[in-house]
Amino acid sequence: MTTPRHAQVPPARQQRGGPPSDLLPLGDWIRHHSLRSWPVVLFLLLICVPSIALVALGASPSASTFDHVAWIFAAYFAVAWLLLLGVIIRPGHVTRTMLILVIVIALVTQVPLAVTLEVDLHASTAGLGASIWSVGLPEELAKAIPVLVVALIYRVGRRHELTPKDYLFLGAVSGLAFGASEVVHYFTVNGIAEFYLTVQSAIPEIEKLLAAGHSAPDSLFAVLIGPVRYFILDFVWRFLTDPITHACWSGLTGYFIGLAATGRHRWWTVSWMGLVAAAILHGLNDWSEVNGRPLWILFTIISGILFLGYAKVGSRSDQQPAGPQPPAPAREPEPATLAGAPGATRPWWLH
Repeated sequence: MTTPRHAQVPPARQQRGGPPSDLLPLGDWIRHHSLRSWPVVLFLLLICVPSIALVALGASPSASTFDHVAWIFAAYFAVAWLLLLGVIIRPGHVTRTMLILVIVIALVTQVPLAVTLEVDLHASTAGLGASIWSVGLPEELAKAIPVLVVALIYRVGRRHELTPKDYLFLGAVSGLAFGASEVVHYFTVNGIAEFYLTVQSAIPEIEKLLAAGHSAPDSLFAVLIGPVRYFILDFVWRFLTDPITHACWSGLTGYFIGLAATGRHRWWTVSWMGLVAAAILHGLNDWSEVNGRPLWILFTIISGILFLGYAKVGSRSDQQPAGPQPPAPAREPEPATLAGAPGATRPWWLH
């Protein structure tokens, strides 16, 4: 028997085209739940933020508008770091309610408390001890307050069983909020004023170059290139770097608060350890003998390594609470295993 001619045609030639939905799958986009998740919404907001800020600044340039734009850019980088930390740490029991609670408490309390303590302690970075005591400790203490509030609420109510890794993540969120608030305050209060004074002092030099026959663009570039570079590196760069460094330090505080809140260790033996470690690293970072020098890079790396290391061990289940404990009740499956179950509690990034 001879094989029919149509059977000898390769499958690729039999199918002349795929379904039209491959070209513009609007129905799939609308129905797919992952496209309505929090990370996707935040991703779309991050794409739009720069254009929104620049349009707002160009529409009505003023001092108040500039402050608003500074807040927009500070929040932009803080949210970007939040997404990255969420992917790296994957806190299994942190909910959106916890995140909102930490951020609101942080924005309301942190900067006023830190500024008040630093003024009372006569903040200085000239010496290592002064930098730790008058700068590092007040700021890390202010960043610990939102995590302590969440620990008290959810520990007393026993509504969620958080792990030290979850507390580390909440501490990092508190640090992101503080870093964003601090950079806006530092930029709008100190940065603009210092840049204005620098430009004012450069005007006579620019006039001399113009009188000597130099062109206006060359004169401006020759005189202002130094101040502009300093302004960008010392002030604008903080929008990106301040939130994540503060997140690393306050994450350490959150981890040790988590060890106490979960009952794995007695609170008076461990709750202060993270705060002290964070204050020391913070003080070393701000110390005038380190900040802006090669050793500064080393302490930044150490901060990041410690943060990631504690995040790695923060969800271990082999650590037992201190002292005699009653038999543990049966545990429900982890949120990751309940991702598809109706009514299951899922991490914030899966909603």
